[in-house]
Amino acid sequence: MTSVDLPSLVKSLSVAFNAKDYESCEKLLGPTKVELIKHNLLVPNLQKSNLSETYISDLNITKNILEIGALSSIYLSKFDIYQSYFTQLRQFYFNDIKALNDSNNKCKLISLYLLILLSQGDVTTFHSELEYLDKHFSDLEDDELLSYPIKVDRWLMEGSYQKAWGLLEAGSAVPELDVFSKTLMEAIRDEIAMSTELAYESLPLMNVKTLLFFNTEKNAETFALERGWEITNSTVYFHNKERINQNVVEEEIEEQDGKANMTGTKLAQFNLIKKTMDYAVNIETII
Repeated sequence: MTSVDLPSLVKSLSVAFNAKDYESCEKLLGPTKVELIKHNLLVPNLQKSNLSETYISDLNITKNILEIGALSSIYLSKFDIYQSYFTQLRQFYFNDIKALNDSNNKCKLISLYLLILLSQGDVTTFHSELEYLDKHFSDLEDDELLSYPIKVDRWLMEGSYQKAWGLLEAGSAVPELDVFSKTLMEAIRDEIAMSTELAYESLPLMNVKTLLFFNTEKNAETFALERGWEITNSTVYFHNKERINQNVVEEEIEEQDGKANMTGTKLAQFNLIKKTMDYAVNIETII
């Protein structure tokens, strides 16, 4: 690299990351990015006249630094910061310079970004990203990491919550995906809870436990009370239809303002979800 200070910062950052000291990484990333800006490395200039071997080498180091920032933010559960790092990494990943866009972390970080979009219910951006990625990968579903969020999305759209939950619960060979799985599982649980509120006036607590993938009725009871449901004689009463209908109206207004949301998708899925849950209640499982 081109600065005495920058190599020292990069070395310290690498040591902290390898030691899994992600809070120290977070502290080091600020001054490191300042040094990158000083040396015109944070935003690559990809004009052919500037692409010397030294410059490409420096850009690859910059890319590694941003990847450390992205992965550290995942371990710290700071997903908004992750998205900021991923936005910066896009310019390194998606270009015509093979010596720059190759990375062992590329597919993993893309997969994590897609999972974040799913957890936020931002299916519009999710599918826009898939269209974009399809232009850069020969077959997305052939890649184990990239196919992971695609499967989750497909099963959620179908109302096949058990398949999506099972995939997340089983874990993966990639620790970062497992770190994020809990967040996405909570999002799935909330989605099922909202659909349950719309589909039923009440349900036995034992069925609510099964529908929401809780191990015990006590855990299901805690969740129900936190959501404002009433429990009487081991029966859960939802009493939330007016509030939910108001939320749907508010989401539709937000959509008119151009904000990403799942309103249309949710409304289209309600009949399918209710049929699925009716069957699930009878057999005490979600198929």
